[in-house]
Amino acid sequence: MWTVLKSAKTTKKCIPIQVVAIASTLLFSNLGALGQTQPITTPNIQSGGCEPIAKIIEGDRHWASLSKVCKSAQINPEPGGTVEVFCYLRGSILQVSAGTIGDKCLPLSTRERSGCSLQNEHNCINIKGPNEDTDAPLRITPYGVAIINPRPMLSWVTTPGASSYIVQVEGIGVSWSLSVPNTRLPYPKDQPALQAGNVYDVNIIAKRGEKFIACQSLLVSVSEDRVQQVATTIKRLQTFQESPDELAIDMDAVYNAQALIDESIAVLSARTKVSSQNPAIYRLLGERYLQGNSVFAASSAYKSAIALAQKVNNPDELALAEAGAKIAAITQSQLLPTRIKPAQ
Repeated sequence: MWTVLKSAKTTKKCIPIQVVAIASTLLFSNLGALGQTQPITTPNIQSGGCEPIAKIIEGDRHWASLSKVCKSAQINPEPGGTVEVFCYLRGSILQVSAGTIGDKCLPLSTRERSGCSLQNEHNCINIKGPNEDTDAPLRITPYGVAIINPRPMLSWVTTPGASSYIVQVEGIGVSWSLSVPNTRLPYPKDQPALQAGNVYDVNIIAKRGEKFIACQSLLVSVSEDRVQQVATTIKRLQTFQESPDELAIDMDAVYNAQALIDESIAVLSARTKVSSQNPAIYRLLGERYLQGNSVFAASSAYKSAIALAQKVNNPDELALAEAGAKIAAITQSQLLPTRIKPAQ
């Protein structure tokens, strides 16, 4: 199966550090709640202009249903009761007792928050080492490491001068290799699907003359119970009767908490395709593209977020979008000049 990859002496590895770090965390935490979760920061009168970390669903004596609250907000259930709360930092719905919301919706631990985010800028820079080929066909999709779709679309960055590519996928219950002429491959219908809860090696090998240039990456197929948990939360969110943009932002929080970057990007992109005027949609999309190592797409999303934030006079979103754009610009400047801009 791995004849080309193992025998070609000119083949190089290009395993992004971020990908390995997230995959390791996924394995050791049994696919627990990890990721680079960003608090939803849409300003609102009820939160007093601070940064909301949760949404009150029902059961609080003081807060109206669907109020966004900051970490210092007090929860006020009926005596002996609880309040249903959607925690952005966890991407989950909890029943919480009286107290401060910041103590109930605790942020993810430092270990869980590995990877690129506004809180972890040092992890956003992903430069290839001296022994790695700068023209290696780095995987684009599926974005990130953790996935739900058992038959994902595979795409990768073009290798200049490559005549064809070999895609190899191997793991429990799966072992196949195909040669393709372009940089996009729908998961083969005649091959077994990826099995939930398992890790798979994905090797993309560019053939340029007599030379083979490979990029190795990992995909983690999320366990069935975790998929069900996500689906249950999403279904509950859909009953809130909120705007499509607000629902997309909530769904992004759920997916991002589980490191399901591919799902987050799909949800947010759907809103941009109908010309959403909410700068938070584009800003979050920029963050997710950064997490998925798609710097050029991130820059474009941040640019749209900045323009919309200025248009609607939203200084909070403008500041966040400009900070993200700066990270994307730094990352982009670190890319070696031989790397061409990938199609997104």
